Formats: sequence, structure tokens, C-alpha cells
Amino acid sequence: MQIVLKVSSTNEYCDGGCEFALVDLTPERAALALQRIAMLREQKSLDPDIDETYYWAYFAEYFSPWVNLAAEKEAEPASLNLVDILDGFRIAYNEVFTVPESFQLPPTRIAAVECQEMIAREDSIAFTAIPKHASFHVQTAEIPLPMLQAALAAIPSTTQG
Repeated sequence: MQIVLKVSSTNEYCDGGCEFALVDLTPERAALALQRIAMLREQKSLDPDIDETYYWAYFAEYFSPWVNLAAEKEAEPASLNLVDILDGFRIAYNEVFTVPESFQLPPTRIAAVECQEMIAREDSIAFTAIPKHASFHVQTAEIPLPMLQAALAAIPSTTQG
């Protein structure tokens, strides 16, 4: 399951080309996220002051549909559809939405980031990173627990019926 998440920046004037993040939420990654949420809940039962936990994770590809748009008009006309595709998902109203497995990002739209982390919360996960050569953070919207459970359910059966 591929998910696009809206991204917010701690710098109100710049997002480092990180307006959205694409996460390939495989069943294995969903299982890992659910395991981390369960561990956080267990820790919270021992220490109610714990709020969230952070893990190094490079699962999100940060991008902007509008970065390098002028250059692409000459170089890659097919990739211009990215803005139209995202508009079709009503990006102005949704913070988290699934996209088809065929959805691909043009390399010129992907932002360079470092220090990527997964944030485990009690009922969701989110991602955070630092855009390359920046001194601020960006953070994705949360992937809720039901979406993680749906991605986990997508594990193909290994038994033959």
C-alpha cells in the first residue's frame, strides 16, 4: 500500500521541497510500526509520562509536486501529471491518502533529507526528517492505526487452499 502524507515544517517560510511524503507501507513495515506502537503502550503503562518514541527509519520519500516544474516542462512532459494526480486525491482536504501502486515520483521532485525517523505514538505513526542543508525539521501527518492494520492484512497467504 502506497500512502502520501502531507508534511509540515518548523520553518514557516520554507519546507525544503518537502510538501508531501510517499511511504510504501508494506505488510512488513506495518507490522514493525504496530510492534513499536505496542511497545510504546507497554512503556506507557510503566511510565505514563512517555508520549512518543523515535526510531531511525528511512521509509518516507519527501517531495514537492511543484519543485523544478519549469525545468520539467521541457525535459519530462509525462511527469507534469503529478500535480493533476495529487489534485485528484483532493490534497487540499486530506492529510493522508492512498495512491495506486503504479504511482511514481519523478526524481527531480524528490527532496534530499537526512536524519529520518519514525515516530511511534499511541494510535499512529508519523515521520520526521531534516531537509538537506537546513536547520529545521519537517514532519508528516500521522498514519492512523486502522490504516496500519489494513496494510498488515495485505500479507499474502502462504498456505494453499
